[in-house]
Amino acid sequence: MGPRTLAGSSLRPFACSTRAAVLGPAGVLTPAPERLCSSQALQQRAPAAAKREHMDSPTWLEGALRALGDSECAELARTHDWSAGPLGDPTGWPSELRAAVTLCFSTRFPVLVTWGPELTMIYNDGYREMLGSAKHPLAFGASFEVVWAEIWDEIGPLCDEVLATGRAVWRVDMPLLMHRSGYDEETSFTFSYSALRDDDGRVRGVLDIAAETTGHVVAARRLDTISELATRLFAIEGGVQEVVDAAVDELAVSADVAAAEVWVEHGGDDEREVVRGTTGPGPLVAAALLEEVARGRGVVEHGDVRIHPLGALRRDVTGALAVRAAPTRPLDHGNREFQALLASKLGNAIGVTLAHEREVEHLRSVSEVLQHAMLPDPLPPGRWHVHYQPAESSLEVGGDWYDVVPLGDSRWAVVVGDCVGHGLEAATHMGQLRAAARALLLTGHGPAATLDGLDRYAATVPGAEFTTVVCAVVDERTGLLTYSAAGHPFPLVISPDGHRWLRGGRGGLLALRQTTRSEATHVLRSGDALLLYTDGLVERRGESLRTGLERLAEVGAPVVRAAGRGEVGELLSRTMRPGGAPDDIALVLYDVRVEGDVEPVGAGASLGAAAVGEMVGAATGLGLAAAP
Repeated sequence: MGPRTLAGSSLRPFACSTRAAVLGPAGVLTPAPERLCSSQALQQRAPAAAKREHMDSPTWLEGALRALGDSECAELARTHDWSAGPLGDPTGWPSELRAAVTLCFSTRFPVLVTWGPELTMIYNDGYREMLGSAKHPLAFGASFEVVWAEIWDEIGPLCDEVLATGRAVWRVDMPLLMHRSGYDEETSFTFSYSALRDDDGRVRGVLDIAAETTGHVVAARRLDTISELATRLFAIEGGVQEVVDAAVDELAVSADVAAAEVWVEHGGDDEREVVRGTTGPGPLVAAALLEEVARGRGVVEHGDVRIHPLGALRRDVTGALAVRAAPTRPLDHGNREFQALLASKLGNAIGVTLAHEREVEHLRSVSEVLQHAMLPDPLPPGRWHVHYQPAESSLEVGGDWYDVVPLGDSRWAVVVGDCVGHGLEAATHMGQLRAAARALLLTGHGPAATLDGLDRYAATVPGAEFTTVVCAVVDERTGLLTYSAAGHPFPLVISPDGHRWLRGGRGGLLALRQTTRSEATHVLRSGDALLLYTDGLVERRGESLRTGLERLAEVGAPVVRAAGRGEVGELLSRTMRPGGAPDDIALVLYDVRVEGDVEPVGAGASLGAAAVGEMVGAATGLGLAAAP
């Protein structure tokens, strides 16, 4: 995005017409080098006009000036040698010109009367303020085009329209780049140009009734900048660097800021981090000066740059904002207040961001501690490998769980489940179901009987319904695996030469069964790996469950075969969900190290459509999974 234009228009440097003069370095009206114009006469007659004694003013003009008293414009009107100019003696002025001049001098509202071939200017004290410090008093009695040469490309056509048609023109908050006080100044005006006619009805002049609205326009724009900055900064979900980058982006397009730089230092005593951003290609001021201001020196002016400390920061955070104001507006009280507000808003946003980061980190830590506290104690090194990964962007405790239960006599039970939802309610259900499953298994129940018991238990716990669970018992001596599943993704056996989905023992979600649950068996061979997992490992938004399961076989199986067993869980999660998982993941890997009497499993056994349909049918009907 490029720099914003002022009031919707680009302000152009002035370009005089062939008759116009230009303003010199001091803001004095001087003729352009290649041509002479009436400004030269304006300069030459000014000293003489100042020395003239008061001339006898015509009765009508003196009456018009009486309302002004001894004001500066009244004195100029009385002492001006009208007869030597294009308007001639005031006694011969047309009645409408006299009426316009009388109106001009009778009101304190800014009014300009222009008349004749050069549109000679007559104005009151209200209009004088619009001329700045460089144009008055030389503009009185001078050519309209010469005085306002730098904006004639904008206002000249409006005058021509009035002179040609006799119809008034009207502009609201028109942006004009004036050179009225020694520099190119952004201004805005609301004004009306009306036709002035002579006694024969011909248009001979233009009446300008105007109000400068620069202050209102600039204040509204600055308020918009502050509002947009605050809105954008407080909507950022990132860290301090993202806040600084966003602030720099906003300041880069502000019409009131020529250049800006932000400097922030934060962190503990051992890990201090400096974040810096600038609207330009390089630093605006030295880092040492920014650091000095940030540590409490107060606002510092360094050349044309003002450096503000950032407010509302914590004790362990310091910051500064350096601003070079746009050269088209004076560095007045309003401009200084604008810069101070920018620094205040930026400081507030950084303070809130750091507080939010600390709160998020604390909540994430508490969530992970609580989640792991609900999971079983770490298993001794050997055949069982477990992994739990919380949802990437969630601070809530998840509903996924696993449990590995030693049954004695070389037999082990494993349960992996997924409760609906997140948060304390889901975690509570997860803890209750895990405890119930462990109790059932330790009292001699097999996988199917355990799920039957969980069905009855879940029906008595509101919110525990619809949980998916897979339960299995492994005999390490024989390699016999007995398993049963309640709407859970298929267990996967990964062999050195392929993989196999265990499709038996299927049933609906907990508390939704219609018949007694069934079991299935499979004999594991030495070198096999049994993988049980929750759907967070395979599901992706907008993708069918079938696709996720096929990806696990095609991508995940080689990872399991190649990785060391101690790191396989984390590596498998990163491989399957490289961008992080929106849902938590629980998985258990059993590494078989015994020989078993089992028929060879064909490499790459595929996952049939019927089997997938059986597994996800109930979940799809409840809106819990995408249809394959």
